[in-house]
Amino acid sequence: MPARLKKSPLGPRPAARSAKADSGTARERLLDAAAVVFARDGLAGSTTREIAYAAGVNEVTLFRLFQTKQNLLTAVLERLFATSGQVPAAPAVETDLREIVRDYVTRYDGGIHKNLALRRVLIGEIQHFQEHELKVIRAIFEPARQHLIGRLRGAQAAGLARKEIDPAIIADQIGALVFMGALKSSLPVCREYSTRDYTAACVETIVRAIETRAPVGARKRSKP
Repeated sequence: MPARLKKSPLGPRPAARSAKADSGTARERLLDAAAVVFARDGLAGSTTREIAYAAGVNEVTLFRLFQTKQNLLTAVLERLFATSGQVPAAPAVETDLREIVRDYVTRYDGGIHKNLALRRVLIGEIQHFQEHELKVIRAIFEPARQHLIGRLRGAQAAGLARKEIDPAIIADQIGALVFMGALKSSLPVCREYSTRDYTAACVETIVRAIETRAPVGARKRSKP
């Protein structure tokens, strides 16, 4: 009597794919699968075997394309945060402090909401990151952060923002506010406000904290 095959603990195997599928397609499937598996099982708990299985490719293909699990994680991070470091050209002279803050908040918030489950895992396990992964994340986010810092300095030079504020601190505070809002919005809790209301409030809070205010004695008095 023939031996009965054991049921795979990984669940049903994805439909078989052509062995002639190009490496670009296999790479995309592996990146998609890795993002799901990392978010579900955590970085430490994920295995290359599980990721390859979820992608419907051989584990050998995974190692041929990425060599190591760390390299695969790096590629996932680069794709996940691909738009986070992209910044538009800054104007020669800043004229609108609110637009500066709103632009950064909008782009940062949009990037955070992309695959929020994986981002939560990254935060929880970032202490286990190797220096290479940390450098990748810093390299992705730093251009946008430096762009905002430069624009805030331009706003200071134009008299729109107070001279005594530190643009680097303001940039990090904005990031923290937006990120906490994204995390809270992902919780199954009914709130009295929408995500749009929250981000708009973030913009107003920051702008009112750093905008210049004319001294009382310098305000124009209304004519009788």
